[in-house]
Amino acid sequence: MTPEMIAKFVKEMREKHAEHVSAVALPEGTAAYLKVLLEEDDIDTVEFLLKLSYLMGLQTGFAAAVGGARGPEPEPGQGPLQA
Repeated sequence: MTPEMIAKFVKEMREKHAEHVSAVALPEGTAAYLKVLLEEDDIDTVEFLLKLSYLMGLQTGFAAAVGGARGPEPEPGQGPLQA
């Protein structure tokens, strides 16, 4: 996947889910911590945080599915994480 494809995916997800994502409160100091990581070019830690978030989301979705919850139906021709 190219950086352009990833940027397009993020842009689309941001537009589609902005309201839900902005409602999530992160611990105080998170933005400052991310800024430090980026200033220090600590991409390994940023990537770890992304992977951790992704895995936690998968676990939440799995637990919801096991509990009988249903998510929204995917758009025709689109998978749940398809850019």
